[in-house]
Amino acid sequence: MALVIDPRTGLAGDMFIGALIDLGVDVFSIIDTFSEIAEVNINRETEGVQVKVIPKFDELSFNEALDLLKRICDLLSMNEKFKQLAIRIVKILFEAEEWAHKEYKIGHPGVLHEASDIIVDASLSAYALQQLRASEIYCLYPVYYGGGVVHFSHGVFEVPAPATRYIISKYNIPAERGPVDTELLTPTGAAILAALQPLYLHRLDLRKNFEIISSGKGRGAKKLPIPNVLRVYLAKKRGEVFLEKVIELETNLDDVSPEVIGDLFSSIPEALDIQVVPVIGKKNRPAYLLRVWCYEEDEKEVVNEIFRLTGTLGIRRYVIERYVRPRWVKVKKIRVRGKEFIIRFKDSKPEHEDLLRISRETGLSVVELERMILSGDIEVVNE
Repeated sequence: MALVIDPRTGLAGDMFIGALIDLGVDVFSIIDTFSEIAEVNINRETEGVQVKVIPKFDELSFNEALDLLKRICDLLSMNEKFKQLAIRIVKILFEAEEWAHKEYKIGHPGVLHEASDIIVDASLSAYALQQLRASEIYCLYPVYYGGGVVHFSHGVFEVPAPATRYIISKYNIPAERGPVDTELLTPTGAAILAALQPLYLHRLDLRKNFEIISSGKGRGAKKLPIPNVLRVYLAKKRGEVFLEKVIELETNLDDVSPEVIGDLFSSIPEALDIQVVPVIGKKNRPAYLLRVWCYEEDEKEVVNEIFRLTGTLGIRRYVIERYVRPRWVKVKKIRVRGKEFIIRFKDSKPEHEDLLRISRETGLSVVELERMILSGDIEVVNE
């Protein structure tokens, strides 16, 4: 069974632990292990499980934090694999903080800030994953980090926070701005992803490749216009063509500019597909027929977006069935002009979005990159 992480509306250490608890992992019997370093409260609510960590101290030297983390892992009877995972999370966070200190002159060198919180998040995350026993771990992308600014003890910074930005860049996390102007991806959340090194799968490909067996939600503390929730799934890989139901929404647009029509294709991220067909409408007026396909759980959000973006007065709804062939994504790493990039392949073809991202950072065109990759120069691409 695979664990699939969906950080669409938030990923922090406490949210990750809450989602795994909601998935069925029992941590209540070991909570007292943390009594010396923090008070850990777990609340099960309608929107998921919320974990609140009330720390008993803030800063430790890196070596002190590491020694304490190892002692906690031993008390939790963690095997070596998951003990090393917890250590890796803390090391990545410390590395990011050290970079932020040098780059922005914030914090103190050699010191792990919010050490109590971090030790609880790292050790409990690793413990819960050990109990879960997932054979593989996937993460849905884009990983949204939010927007706006973040306030903390060292000042005000643009989202993502400096440590988060460092982890995203160094560990090739496919992250994007949005969907709200607040911090959604914390440094600890980013460090958990970096340490896990999951296989990344586009969000719209989840049901094409997995049958969802169960799900869990970890609730964040922020009051947002969207649910501040991390979703995780236990899922089984699909191997054959299957039949699924999707919602088809359509509307006629006869008073919308071409610019608005063009923007629709990148403005409804929950859409499985979008079509715009030129038609002749009433009074012989040229018009457009807009069709949008989505899953039923995304329908309300997609409908609201169509109304908001187009100003249309009505939307027709159909429930349709379709046969789907699983399309597995292969992830490879390439080196272009001295920098490593993660690139995904569908049916042996490199993803255009990844090629475009690498093109912007290297100056090579999409055509040049695709030609170099398909010619077999996967691991090293010469300048």
